[in-house]
Amino acid sequence: MKEAIVVDLNGFLTDVTLVTDDVTGVFPMFKPHRITESTEELQQSSPEIIGYIIAIAVPSGLYKPKFDFNAWELYNKLSKSEIDGKDNLLTDEDGDSIFEKPKELNLWIEGESVGEADITYIQSKQSIGKEQFKSLTEKMKNKQQQLILGYKRFLNK
Repeated sequence: MKEAIVVDLNGFLTDVTLVTDDVTGVFPMFKPHRITESTEELQQSSPEIIGYIIAIAVPSGLYKPKFDFNAWELYNKLSKSEIDGKDNLLTDEDGDSIFEKPKELNLWIEGESVGEADITYIQSKQSIGKEQFKSLTEKMKNKQQQLILGYKRFLNK
């Protein structure tokens, strides 16, 4: 078994699922049909795609990974263009294949622009800084109150 990524219609990760090791590619997920007694209704309604299961590994280093459907379509068009109408590989005069699939294909891209990722990072750091500041302020107030009480006791003796 291996991990597959569930994405929404925009290509953003929503969940993770398991698939068998031999599964690879992109598969649509459909909205479940209502249970009705009429089979005519079921046949007339077209299934609604609600997302996709992507059985292609996500590269490390992406802050908010997004599947690039345009690159996937281009990849599929290229792989179909190497096959003629009779399912034979197109070859040159020497019998070598004309088309070679790219060895490295970037189907996952960064879903946030650099500016958005920077703002998110800065905001998270600022919120941590504010929490730390509040904590330190409370500690300093407590120390100050303890010192004042200590001085008052010393002066009253």
